[in-house]
Amino acid sequence: MKRLLILRDSFGPSVADGAEAHAFKQAILAPLLDGVDDVILDFSGIRSANSSFVNGLLRGLFAEHGEGLLRRITFKGCLPAVQVLVQGAIELGLMNHGEAAKPRQALR
Repeated sequence: MKRLLILRDSFGPSVADGAEAHAFKQAILAPLLDGVDDVILDFSGIRSANSSFVNGLLRGLFAEHGEGLLRRITFKGCLPAVQVLVQGAIELGLMNHGEAAKPRQALR
């Protein structure tokens, strides 16, 4: 089952708080991924973001789960600037996991 998480509904159009992203990851995103659900992270309506937020949301997940997580998370509605941040967070996480980074294929 795919679960849609519309990030604007939880955070508004500007996301910048890494601690808030980490708390969301721990409370909502990680439990979904630890179960059987795949996740669509919808960035539609997010006009601005920073690396603190995106790293807090994604880096640790990819460090823990590795490249296989790209088959379970779909990224939707990323503006180009946000897409770069998402790719960077995935690459950092995969480096920590010790795998070659290939995040671009998951973004649309």
